[in-house]
Amino acid sequence: MGNQAFLCYCFAAATLEAPSVDDASSYMLQYGRFEAVHKSQLEALGLPAHLWQVLYKKLSSDTFDIGDYVAFGERDNSESSSVAEGLTEHSLCLNVDQLEAGGNVFLVDHAWTTSIDQIIENLDRVPGLLERMEKLTGTYDSLACSTEVVSAGSLDSEIEANVSTVASMAGVSEERARDLLVSVNGCLIDAIMAAEDEGKEATPGQNTLQEQIIQQLGGSEALGGGKSLQWRTRRYDCTQYALDGGDQPDAIEVSVPLGPGSSARDVKCTFGPKHLTVSVRGSCVVDGGLPGEVRVDDCTWAVEDGMLTITLVKRVADTWSELILGEKHVNPFELRKHLTRVSGELWRFFQGYDCMVQGADRSIVKQTNWYIQDEVGLSVAHSSDPNVCCLPFLYLGAQGQMLPFSVMWPIKQISRGGVLTRDFCPSWLKDPRQRQGYLQAVFPAPTQPLLDAYLEFTKELEQTAAKAVRASLPTTPAPVTQSRRVFVSEATPQVKEALAAAGFEVAAAIEEADIVLVDGTTSTYADKITNQHPLSSVFSSADKTVLALQSVAGAQDWQSPGFHLPTQLCEFIGAALMDGNSWWKLSSSQASPSVVTSSWAAAVRHTDVGYTCALKCMPSALAPDQIHLVERLALLTPSNRLYIWRQNMWVYSHRIQLRDNKPEPYQTLSPAVEVAEALFMEQLRAKLGDSVASSLATSIDSIIADTVRLLLGIDSSDGKDFGLFSFQFVLGKSIDHGIAPLLHGVSPVSVRDRLASSTHLTPAILSVLAGSPDAENWKQAGV
Repeated sequence: MGNQAFLCYCFAAATLEAPSVDDASSYMLQYGRFEAVHKSQLEALGLPAHLWQVLYKKLSSDTFDIGDYVAFGERDNSESSSVAEGLTEHSLCLNVDQLEAGGNVFLVDHAWTTSIDQIIENLDRVPGLLERMEKLTGTYDSLACSTEVVSAGSLDSEIEANVSTVASMAGVSEERARDLLVSVNGCLIDAIMAAEDEGKEATPGQNTLQEQIIQQLGGSEALGGGKSLQWRTRRYDCTQYALDGGDQPDAIEVSVPLGPGSSARDVKCTFGPKHLTVSVRGSCVVDGGLPGEVRVDDCTWAVEDGMLTITLVKRVADTWSELILGEKHVNPFELRKHLTRVSGELWRFFQGYDCMVQGADRSIVKQTNWYIQDEVGLSVAHSSDPNVCCLPFLYLGAQGQMLPFSVMWPIKQISRGGVLTRDFCPSWLKDPRQRQGYLQAVFPAPTQPLLDAYLEFTKELEQTAAKAVRASLPTTPAPVTQSRRVFVSEATPQVKEALAAAGFEVAAAIEEADIVLVDGTTSTYADKITNQHPLSSVFSSADKTVLALQSVAGAQDWQSPGFHLPTQLCEFIGAALMDGNSWWKLSSSQASPSVVTSSWAAAVRHTDVGYTCALKCMPSALAPDQIHLVERLALLTPSNRLYIWRQNMWVYSHRIQLRDNKPEPYQTLSPAVEVAEALFMEQLRAKLGDSVASSLATSIDSIIADTVRLLLGIDSSDGKDFGLFSFQFVLGKSIDHGIAPLLHGVSPVSVRDRLASSTHLTPAILSVLAGSPDAENWKQAGV
């Protein structure tokens, strides 16, 4: 045991007794139900079957008995220590003579469960959570309002953080916004006002402008004399107002977040003439003297939607500078930054799992939950040769509620004093180098190896680009096919009528057709023309598209940098470290919603729940709170002739959640909303000019042609099948402040979702194959 000192850690453990004979049948019935509901989950965990009944007994009796077997030990973090790495200052050591592999199973509680969109909101609003997470991460900050002089380095950091806010609100360039911030010593409000007043005389409405700016930024609304009508503390928000519309505030509203599921039964509120006491679930939230007297009989409180609202009516109308004498206010801007810092550190501790939940429309959808274990679970150390397994488990309780736990059991024999260890890396991650990359998100280490990995990766991409072979695209008209019998899977009656009007015979079955349009089939039709071009398999997923383009094209200016996370974790982290302002779109191989994050650690941890691809993402050149995707369709014939649909582009917008005019660091990407092409082009012309707007389609078409030529250089057509592909581009800012379309994805166009119901596009595709492409519909690349 070396120099470890042991701290006893005990639970109030229940004794697990076997059921009596009279209760045996009832017990077996209840256990049978448990096994039927949870069997697939238990098998997926790999929990030995002989431990299932032990687990059930502990779950049904709420038994946390690991304290009977282990004790906390102080971790030796010196470089010479042989003790495994851990997340806390403690290790968890066996405190009995021996524990056999598969000899027992233990429950580990979760201290906090959340979703990616709720992390910062929870930290801000769940009572006591921020303090607990600060202690866990060691991330503390002085959030009280202060007049201390800011250091030069800190001031530079503040200026850079506020440049985009000034530029957005004042409508000036970022360079001018930076100059204004420097001139006013970093004061955000003064910089915005200076931008607004440039070239104008100061007017009597200047104070009104200042109040508007403060209100837009979410800060306190100031009155004459320097007192605020609104302020925040760590535990509550305060707003003063006049009950009857008078000049002086005679009431103050106090908002205390209680957390979800709270009710009035949890609250005790006591009013005194000059004192206020509030406790929630027995814990004191407010207890202190008021700066003035209140009318006790007129004071009220209520709980609604997890928020306690207290209304105090002052005896004398006046502006208070505080609610409780001596309370500390917090700066809302600094608080938001602090919440972001704390949330960033928490990715070391988060673990995730997927579950199925009922959506707002009562449909069943997949949801990823992120959890942090209690002190016991966090004290289990990491080892590549672990002696315990610890995995999340969802228990369907007696009342039908889903209760999350972690289940831990020994997978090796452990002797007294042995440190409990688990493998923090996911089970599929075997490559030693990539394991070190994953562990960087858990146990920060020197980053130079990661930067070196990225630099080596970019060097390889540059070499690949230099050696890339581009196939030529035929420019002569497509050969004429005499095939006129067509089968379109799930075609609507309207599509069948349109095909018949274009001279095609619609077959009732695949066997009767010469040309077949179906989705994702692996079947081969030797005597038929199908829409299963060989490149369809390359574009079947984001992972395959990224890997294919990088292996063939290397580094191209028109491609969004992307990484296949299971095999390129080190390279991805190095790229993120090289550009600290980058943010990434994460896609899952398991049909989970895409995630956008600026945290490389969050991206790494998302590999735990099936996210396999990271593409560099950027806000739209038109609006910082949106991602604009432009879609263009391209038809590749069996003879490798490329036709681009010229009738229209499809434009989609994803709304981005902003905080202080910057994207939230972690968010689920909102569903795409289609934008009318004419409206989008009008906005583009207004913002960036006619030349930029008119050249957009040409630039996109050139990228499509280059992409196809590169891929055909290694995987040409089989001479029989064709493909219709959707090319998606994000529209970011170019270096010259224009627009830069970057290829963000390619996928085969779905027959079921699109072609089966398109009376215009589907006949136009078949017309190309028949040798008569309509020039109004199609533009042949290279011609």
